[in-house]
Amino acid sequence: MAGVTNSGKRLVRSKSGLRIIPLKDTDRSPFELREPEWIPDEMSPTCMDCKEKFDFLKRRHHCRRCGRVCCASCCETRLALPRMCFLDPVRMCSPCAETTSKENLFYNKDLKTLITGAILSQSAQDQFDLESSLVQCRLSPDHRYLILSGSHVDNLTPLSIPLHRVTGLHVANRFQDSAGNFKVTGVTVQYTLAGEDEDEVSIAAPPDASPSAYDFLTALEKAVFMMQEARAVIGVSE
Repeated sequence: MAGVTNSGKRLVRSKSGLRIIPLKDTDRSPFELREPEWIPDEMSPTCMDCKEKFDFLKRRHHCRRCGRVCCASCCETRLALPRMCFLDPVRMCSPCAETTSKENLFYNKDLKTLITGAILSQSAQDQFDLESSLVQCRLSPDHRYLILSGSHVDNLTPLSIPLHRVTGLHVANRFQDSAGNFKVTGVTVQYTLAGEDEDEVSIAAPPDASPSAYDFLTALEKAVFMMQEARAVIGVSE
């Protein structure tokens, strides 16, 4: 069952739950994962976690993230699953719940940091002596583009990199803050635009950087990792 919303998305009901997805594949988030196929009941006479045999009292349940068959005790957690576009919390096995909890921190915190953006230093790699210019870096609200906008003084042409065109990210350096969290101080992003050779851009926290610069770079590393994971699972849409 499906219904169209007013936001260019549609509601789809599967046996796993109600999802809201874009009308076009080209509008989907680069972090999205495909809803898994459920392993048939007859292929799993025992719980795939605790190995207890199913019977009248020990019922089968499917993890909505991986599709495995588990008992109620091993598949009792319900969590939001934005990577599969579910509207409501869904049932998961323990390993998937642990992974999803970490990913939801990215959705609830890091994505906001990326969309808000930060002032960073962009290196001009085509010069013998590397020069830097301050740029505003941010992720587009639809999560699909990394945008670098130069100041009016530098008169730099804005650079918009489709996230699915990113081929790699190299961390130049990181440090551990007073709370014990590791923060990234600079990265080089490799990307390939349609019909062009591979290129790269280096961005880093400037000498007088605010905490938001380090938070942005740290979140960007997570975003590229999740994008690459999703691309391996669901492929790439232009």
